[in-house]
Amino acid sequence: MMLGLRSRGKADTAVLDAQRGESYPYPYPTGWYRIASADSIRPGEIRAITCLGKQFVLWRARESGEIHLMDAFCPHLGANLAGGRVDGDCIECPFHLWQFDGEGRAQRIPYSDHPPERVLTRPYELEDVHGQLFLYHRSDAESGDPEEPPAYEVPRIAEVDDGSFVRRGQRNAGRLRMHIIEICENAADTAHFQALHSQLHLPWTQVRVPGVEIVHRAKWVLDEDRPWMMHFDDVVTLRALGRRLPGGETKVRVSYHGPGSLLTFHFELPGWGELTMVKTFLPISPLEQQIDFQWYAPKSMPRWLVWWVIGNWVSQFPQDIDIWENKTFQARPKLSRDDGPVIAMRRWYQQFLPEPDDTRPGNA
Repeated sequence: MMLGLRSRGKADTAVLDAQRGESYPYPYPTGWYRIASADSIRPGEIRAITCLGKQFVLWRARESGEIHLMDAFCPHLGANLAGGRVDGDCIECPFHLWQFDGEGRAQRIPYSDHPPERVLTRPYELEDVHGQLFLYHRSDAESGDPEEPPAYEVPRIAEVDDGSFVRRGQRNAGRLRMHIIEICENAADTAHFQALHSQLHLPWTQVRVPGVEIVHRAKWVLDEDRPWMMHFDDVVTLRALGRRLPGGETKVRVSYHGPGSLLTFHFELPGWGELTMVKTFLPISPLEQQIDFQWYAPKSMPRWLVWWVIGNWVSQFPQDIDIWENKTFQARPKLSRDDGPVIAMRRWYQQFLPEPDDTRPGNA
């Protein structure tokens, strides 16, 4: 059960979100974003997608089976292509029945033998990694070079590529009223872990396990070789009645690939091996994120162990949600000497934003 402070009326929430939204940096930073899973799109299906300040249509050709993403609005007279249909390997506009191929070219106009030859509607290249479709979004799309290659690639999991790991589960965590920078601040704010995440819960629930404490030894580090990456390292032990429980330490490295849109969790389990979880954030609007999880492990790893590890981590998520959905962004936070490296993280984060605008509070 996902818990949150959701007792406010709609009017109160709208006022709060308006105040919150004004405090944050630009909401759609440069990076890779998961749009959908490839196997969820059927041949002939059209899906309307609103995210990253834009409207898209995602569709799959009936004959070739190729998946395409393009601007939602027909370049002819502006109808939404999501209301059309797929005919063969083209998407058809519901208004005048113009048909476009996956490259955005008009292939057929029912009342004319002279369709324009140039590309009319913009297609977007998708990267399929382990069955997940990713879009590279540029925060400076209006002024930047659209032909410039992405600053980094979508990470692949080597163990999935060589067959030693298989996908063991996935979870749609729904949408949260939060800004995407919060997931990055969460890693640098190491002081919050004992405050919010010291209580063990039954996996996948908010049912507390009495008397059992989670002890975190957390730190935040930048990647020396890949400037678009940062890491959160945590060593987790359990204590009951002040004594450490047997079973050893669980080591977790959370790697942030870009501005918080794509995280990989690498778990080292003493005596059992390793497993990996991928967590993605997609900004639907400035204060709304779609959250998804996938996890991978050896075929031989017991089902109960995968359930326990992933479920315990996910059960800590609601404590963050209660904070994220009701906070503002402090552009000039008053930090103590023992707070985590929040300011260093924010300096790192600037690489994903448009050129600073001094009128925006979050860029101060």
